[in-house]
Amino acid sequence: MIELIKFELGKIFSKKSVWILILAVLWAGISLVTRDHTMLKLNGIDGVKEKQKILAPYEGEIITKESIKKLEDYQRVIRKKEKPSKAEFLKSEIMNFDYTIDIDPIYVANNQEYKEVEMREQLDKLKKEGKTDTFEYKNLEYIHNLIKERGIPTYHQKMSWNYSADFMRISTFLSTLVALGIATIFSNDYQSNVASIVLSSKNGKNKLVKAKIISAVIFSTIVFIIANLSFLIYTAIESFNGYNEPLHLLRYLEATPFNITILQFYIRGLAISFMGLILFTFLAMLISLFVKNNMIATITTLVVYYAPTFICDFMPTKGLYKIFGQLNISELMRVESIFRNTDTYNIFGNPVLYSNLLITMALISIPIVVYMTVNFGKKQTL
Repeated sequence: MIELIKFELGKIFSKKSVWILILAVLWAGISLVTRDHTMLKLNGIDGVKEKQKILAPYEGEIITKESIKKLEDYQRVIRKKEKPSKAEFLKSEIMNFDYTIDIDPIYVANNQEYKEVEMREQLDKLKKEGKTDTFEYKNLEYIHNLIKERGIPTYHQKMSWNYSADFMRISTFLSTLVALGIATIFSNDYQSNVASIVLSSKNGKNKLVKAKIISAVIFSTIVFIIANLSFLIYTAIESFNGYNEPLHLLRYLEATPFNITILQFYIRGLAISFMGLILFTFLAMLISLFVKNNMIATITTLVVYYAPTFICDFMPTKGLYKIFGQLNISELMRVESIFRNTDTYNIFGNPVLYSNLLITMALISIPIVVYMTVNFGKKQTL
């Protein structure tokens, strides 16, 4: 069995397209570091430690609308200077990314947008109208309870996590790697005219099928580790600054329904993204079993990943739009929406957070798809 697994892994890694994309992943992660390091050097700043030292006095500063406006005005002035000082440059450019977060974000509830204050007002209104037994009230109360204990927003050096935890960008690489490496794992036997020999051999429908499945999972695990470690380099060089800060202080995730730290978000994000990758890997193998042409199998696999987003571009933003746009494999692998959205679904009259529903569906789907892959793999015919 081990020899069969090595053989199948060798076939996957022998593809030039796979190696080109792996190198592209490494370049994407490393280029983040070299780009910012070059920018620091050009402005006379001797690396990350000096940058952190200059910005240290601002740590914990309370962020207000007034302070954001003041910083934006300051930035405009500094950009006009021919040669700003190190401190001026950092305050106007790098600090700006961490500082200008949305301190009063908009939350979605009952297909409507609310500020936290507006949510409280609506809850009071529904209570006075005696509508506390309605789903509208239950849902609004559920979401408000998730976000009502948010503390005062403060500044911290944590920008690097926006890059290292860029699961959306990483999943684009991973989905393409799966399509190139896994989508032809069964179809290639048919296209290369060796299927008749393989399927008539002693282990063709048993050990070889298992070896293909195991090698596919190993391949996906390897590229997952490579991709995420490549992007984690940026935060590692920044000494993992801001890892213990609340997630809602991270830019683009200000409206998160989760009261967790940035590190907890990253760890959970890795787990969810890997879950999505494994599910996608088995879907790719299923497609390879039924589509016996390498090119069509690869394209079909990519369509499975990108189709929901593409379809939503042509749909009205109501009804099925929400289902197509949220409950799909790409959103599971991209992770960000899971932690960003406060959308819920009405399950037997109770509000269920979109993220919980999607993860539950994935956990149910994985064993089903695994069983189908094993079962149809053993029943291959010419």
